Amino acid sequence: MSQLVDIGLIHVAAFVGVAAMFFRDQLLLRSFLVVSTLLYISYYILVPDVPLWGAIFWSLVTLGVNGCMMVRLVFDRTQFRLSDDELRLFAAFSNLTPGEFRTFTSIAHWRTANARTILTREGAPIDKLYYVLDGAIGISKGGRSFPISAGAFIGELAFLRRQVASATVTLEPGTRYVEWSTQALEGLLGKSSSLRTAIDALFNADMAEKVARA
Repeated sequence: MSQLVDIGLIHVAAFVGVAAMFFRDQLLLRSFLVVSTLLYISYYILVPDVPLWGAIFWSLVTLGVNGCMMVRLVFDRTQFRLSDDELRLFAAFSNLTPGEFRTFTSIAHWRTANARTILTREGAPIDKLYYVLDGAIGISKGGRSFPISAGAFIGELAFLRRQVASATVTLEPGTRYVEWSTQALEGLLGKSSSLRTAIDALFNADMAEKVARA
């Protein structure tokens, strides 16, 4: 009877490991692999006359790697430890996952305009991308001046097309905004095609919103 239980343990461990491969969700897949590994470790300790320390060691390494990746997956899927400003910005970037948002904002700088601030000048090159979270934005283009609402990117067309600024953009004191170095952002997006696709979709949605407001 004991021998049947011992044999059953290794088969259950293998079955759970194989079952894990049917899940597309990485968190669920790794959860099953953790259970499978724990069953294997139990077998290596309880069944042989002498515990299989080599197998146990590498099983523990596998367990640790899976555990770390599971923590990372959970962190990438949750809004844990986002500040109030970051939560507001994340709400505006609705097509980004929490992980993509953290990556995108990892190279960003948060600013508050202490005085009237000119972000871009019409016809001048720019090396920053901006997102205005709240406050007053003034646009001057071709001799015409008009305000736009906060909650908009500034300089995204120049970034995408590698052109000079198409308008002069001015912020009033107290305006809260975020800025990215275009060079750093280009480097970041070059490392991840999925992030670039998500950010392009974000720019397209922003430009569509600006057209709708016009």
